[in-house]
Amino acid sequence: MDAKFLYLLLFVSQVGFSQGLKISEPELIFVKGGDFLMGCLRESDPECLSDEKPGTVVTLYDYWIGKFEITNAQYAEFLSEKGNETDSLKPWYIMDEYALIKQSKGGTFKSKKGVENHPVNNITWYGAKAYTEWLSRKTNKLYRLPTEAEWEFAARGGNESKGYIYAGSNDLEEVSWTFENAINSKTGWDIEEKAGTFPVGQKKPNELGIYDMTGNLSEWVVDVYDNKYTGGINPTGPKLGSYKIVRGGSWDNEDLESRNTARTRARGISSFTTNKGFRVVMEKERFLKTDTMAQKYDFNGVVMVKKRDDIIYHKSFGTVDGENGNPMTNETPFTIMSITKVFTSTIILQLMEEGKINLNHTIDKYLRDYKGPAANIVTLHQLLSHTSGIQAAEVAKENDGETPSVFANSYSTAQILDKYCSGPLIFEPGSRFDYSNADYIILGKIIEEVENNSFENVLSQRILVPLGMNESGLITNENFKKFEQEKRFPKGYSWNNEAEVMEADKDVYIQNFFSAGGMYSTVNDLSKFSDALYLNKSLLNQESMDLLLQTYPDKNEYGYGTWVRFHDRGKQVIKAANRPGRNLGINTMFSYVFEHDISIIIFLNTDRVSIDSFVSYIQKQLLE
Repeated sequence: MDAKFLYLLLFVSQVGFSQGLKISEPELIFVKGGDFLMGCLRESDPECLSDEKPGTVVTLYDYWIGKFEITNAQYAEFLSEKGNETDSLKPWYIMDEYALIKQSKGGTFKSKKGVENHPVNNITWYGAKAYTEWLSRKTNKLYRLPTEAEWEFAARGGNESKGYIYAGSNDLEEVSWTFENAINSKTGWDIEEKAGTFPVGQKKPNELGIYDMTGNLSEWVVDVYDNKYTGGINPTGPKLGSYKIVRGGSWDNEDLESRNTARTRARGISSFTTNKGFRVVMEKERFLKTDTMAQKYDFNGVVMVKKRDDIIYHKSFGTVDGENGNPMTNETPFTIMSITKVFTSTIILQLMEEGKINLNHTIDKYLRDYKGPAANIVTLHQLLSHTSGIQAAEVAKENDGETPSVFANSYSTAQILDKYCSGPLIFEPGSRFDYSNADYIILGKIIEEVENNSFENVLSQRILVPLGMNESGLITNENFKKFEQEKRFPKGYSWNNEAEVMEADKDVYIQNFFSAGGMYSTVNDLSKFSDALYLNKSLLNQESMDLLLQTYPDKNEYGYGTWVRFHDRGKQVIKAANRPGRNLGINTMFSYVFEHDISIIIFLNTDRVSIDSFVSYIQKQLLE
């Protein structure tokens, strides 16, 4: 790998944004990774419940975990900045008679006096997860909820474990606030005994120096509940399920529920949360900071890395324009160019599922006025897989010999179809791969004809509105001038080798890319599309997904609108869908690693870095 690129990437991973509100960052304990047998160690013991066995071998990498549970004071800081938002129709923090955090008239949140250092209760799983995402952004570190395996390994004392039943002792009272010894608490939720929580860190710590893992509050972890363990390397459990796992004893638990291996479950929006809290995990830092290299190579853009529901990396850096130095932000919208093709192929497959089109039918079945020689020869399948043989729309050039004529002037989509997408067949359809925007422009017109609606409206109704992609849309002749006046999208900049300077790209009519590359979006919005398409599979059925991700001719590794490839990443071979979008200095990437449910979305507005190498390096860092 080019050393200059590596140095630049190292910087990118650490560039953060302003800290803003001062926060009380959790104190952490380092946990050296290793192998352990997860589950009840004495399976013949009658206390071992069915979902704690059989044990399974787990390998964990190094990580840091909270020395204490997150406190009321710490969570109040988060609420004061973010507000008490709602997930799944329930607020992150439940403001009822058991709440120990109150909201002032000014909108800020503050812990009740005397319980500031008690572990925070009354939070949903979503509220715990939201705190970790906020903390990651504020500190430029990789915070998240622990996995069930990480929680159990730490509770047992990691590699220093002495095999205790509870976290740090065989004597429950020595290490835990559980029902029999949690009486006369200031919270006093139990009517008779006044049992409740106590300040964190008052009992004996475990072998690693971690407090309260056996009792005070039970703790949310990231995993979905299953009645058996998931083994292997850094396991995360099943992908889907109604219940989340809760680990560790609470003030209202007895001995049985307080063991290191005891497992309970609760819905993420559980209405009974006085006995649930959480602690955080921080992943090992993967990259170092190199400011000078980033400045030298004009790295400007936005990066998001997400694993399932967890955003583990989201940073913006540089400027949106070289002239005024306006800063890039995490919410900066970009023209996403050919990433648009994945949206187009998805809509085509939806129409196929509804019986409105047949992929084996030819163009003239749906566009009766199409004038090209491909009309009764080329099928929709061949358009989707770029095997149509239709001459590329970009062949005709302007006088400069570089700018394609199709993008140099304003045209209606009908004019684009007739002038630039109805050319001669340059090879026998289906015989080989030849990338062409013309194929997907034709598909966009077919969608309009079948739906009797504009592509812009169909896109919005089928994907953008249902997924809440409010910062995404299609650039059209009608909105193009408005967007230009607003300077809504970052301008592209390309490196001039002769002059050794960055130069602003020539203006092109982005709307002419239409259904082949005319969309704009943000990384946040694209992550919603990634979740719906690849993770939750809510946009297409399995048969359609198989068609989308099947690779077609001559081992070119192209499916329908995206490349699908297998890569060596250290000791692993991964399957990934990579969809770049490019126009000179504007470079975007929409990538998904299937085995690990990792989504990587990158927007750049310079051509100084290979975006393909960038994605490859991030994947290696995550998987190695």
